[in-house]
Amino acid sequence: MPTLVNITAATPTGVQIWGFHGRCTVDHVAKAVETIAAGLRGEGHTIHIMSGTHGRCKGQVGAVAKREEKFAVEDRALANPKTADGKTVRLDVHDFNTADLSDPDLSDVGPDGVAMHKLNAEIAASKTGADSNNTFLLAYCCSAGTPS
Repeated sequence: MPTLVNITAATPTGVQIWGFHGRCTVDHVAKAVETIAAGLRGEGHTIHIMSGTHGRCKGQVGAVAKREEKFAVEDRALANPKTADGKTVRLDVHDFNTADLSDPDLSDVGPDGVAMHKLNAEIAASKTGADSNNTFLLAYCCSAGTPS
């Protein structure tokens, strides 16, 4: 059973990024969306689901190993997230890092660096507006690292 982790818990006023210790499935992602939403208050929240891979775990693409099982737009029906005060939370699914993780311009940083560069760029490009509250869920195995 994977553990949901708030990676940015030390910066509660910044953009929040959540991930998993361990391998996750689309069902874990749906449950995580519900859990994250329940901790929010007010309107205008968007949870961005980054369905991809960090490139380290062999065969892991999307939320789980098989490509057809990734958390995709169609999987929004798995979750009906509401804030603690009953407001609807928008879901925005990003098909993230599902292809080759090589980048000739970043050859000196290796696959992990390329994955982080892509993630940071995607997060920066995904924010839904200055008046929105954006939260990111890294919907792939070990996205919060491994437990210490």
